[in-house]
Amino acid sequence: MRILATAAEQQEIDCALRAYEATRHLWKNDVEMVFRLTGIGATNACYCVTKEIVGANAAGNPYDLVINMGIAGSYDLNKYPIGSAAVISREIFGDLGFEGKDGFEDLFRYGILNKDTFPYTNGALARQLLPYRNIEEALGKYGAATGVTVQRITGSASTTEELVRLYSPHIESMEGAAVYYACLMEKVPFFGLRTVSNAVGERDTRKWDTPAALDALQECCHEIFSVL
Repeated sequence: MRILATAAEQQEIDCALRAYEATRHLWKNDVEMVFRLTGIGATNACYCVTKEIVGANAAGNPYDLVINMGIAGSYDLNKYPIGSAAVISREIFGDLGFEGKDGFEDLFRYGILNKDTFPYTNGALARQLLPYRNIEEALGKYGAATGVTVQRITGSASTTEELVRLYSPHIESMEGAAVYYACLMEKVPFFGLRTVSNAVGERDTRKWDTPAALDALQECCHEIFSVL
């Protein structure tokens, strides 16, 4: 099995690398894991992942799985408190559309795209069950969350409320939907793993707990990598 592990920032990749070093001696299968730093934002993430997948295919050494991991904001601290983890079952581009007098409308509500136009399913980019039972069972202990991907971190109550009204999301990131889009288009199995550092809309970064989210990310990677 050949796995592409991606994250937006070096500290997130470092968590995965430490988990990799701690678990690879346990692997029962022939696994090659490649780590790539995408950079922040949907454009960087989509370019990096697509380039990796297409390049691997051309070289005759394709990827069997793509993992997107990182820390994120939570829309519901009761369900996903700081330091908790979620596997993203559905990803949505939260700011791709039109702003009108009645507020934001995405491409589906505006009528430009059908909600089931490939690779979308009911307006979202949906994760499919993996063909690897061991990994899927390991992911089962984490909540299945809806993610919304935006290109600016939400920092106001009005924007938070609008995104909740439109999508009922649990988790916010800046890359998740882009990675899901690339993987669906290229037909490579994938999943996204996010750990919570802050409440969405909280602008005071002193109230964020990035170390707790990174510790949780490393622990999750350790648990998942252990079953490879």
